This record gives sequence, C-alpha cells and structure tokens, in this order.
Amino acid sequence: MIENDMYGGFIVSRNVYNGIPVRYSFREKSSIEQLNGWNLLSEKDDDEYIKNPDNFIIINAESINKIAPVILEIFEAPYGSDLFWLYEEGVFIGFYDLKSEREITIDEILENS
Repeated sequence: MIENDMYGGFIVSRNVYNGIPVRYSFREKSSIEQLNGWNLLSEKDDDEYIKNPDNFIIINAESINKIAPVILEIFEAPYGSDLFWLYEEGVFIGFYDLKSEREITIDEILENS
C-alpha cells in the first residue's frame, strides 16, 4: 500500500492521466508545500497544450503508481532533474538526461539526491 502523504502531489497532463505514455518529466522546487515538484508530460503535449493550465491536474502517489510506477523509483531525484522517457515498441526502456545529454540509469539519477 502506498502512503500518499509521504509523496505529495504530482502535476500531470490530462493526456498522461488518460493513458498517453509519459514522454518528459522534470522536478522543480515547488512554492506549494503539498506538491513534490514532479511534473509529467505526455508524448502528445505540444507547446499550445502546455500553455493551458486546464490541461493539468494534481494526482497522488497511488494514482501515479497506476499510470507511471517508475516515477516512484526515481522520486528522490534532485530538483532540477530533467528526463526524457525512452520507449522501444511502446515499452518503457529507460531515461535520457536532457542536462548531460545521454542515457542515464535510475541509480545515476538518484546518486545526486
């Protein structure tokens, strides 16, 4: 069982919430205590979509675990993490770090936390 209070809220695009695969995630320090800083965007979210705040919702850890459980594995990643999600034939296979411009493992993501 996941304790939602341990994680806080995740900001996700409605596309992610509705089942479109996550393509991009980043973590930034939030000014709202209840948010953990994680933001997830889908592969369909373009600039126009992102500009509309109505296209985003806040969900808890239990909900994110059903949609993208790997985010809980990297939950402790440092603020400033900027990750592109890699897929092969529709199956998640790893991350590409946009800061270092290379594929990165979960262990590498977490070692700076």
